[in-house]
Amino acid sequence: MKKKQYDLNFKRMVVAKGKEIGNMTAVARQHELDPKMVLRWARELNRKDLDQLDGTSVKQSKFVPTAEDYAQLEKENETLKKLFVEQALERDILKDLLKKTNPHLRIK
Repeated sequence: MKKKQYDLNFKRMVVAKGKEIGNMTAVARQHELDPKMVLRWARELNRKDLDQLDGTSVKQSKFVPTAEDYAQLEKENETLKKLFVEQALERDILKDLLKKTNPHLRIK
């Protein structure tokens, strides 16, 4: 099922009629629209996000990392590397201890 696109003038007309009558749901049903969609259009018109109503900015803008983001990622990477080394060392110590206490359970 293909998503239907409505132009900005139609959206404004439906919302204006809904405000005039005082019942957005009734206007939505008159035009065979989902009432939630018409209420969303009204909310977006009140916020003046006309580009969203037009359907042009449906896609999210791309994330552009800053120097602070890179610094934070490098710090997190160093922390994770240290944690990995500590766990590897702990694992080796436990393997050696297991070999000494249980010689029949030799790990190869």
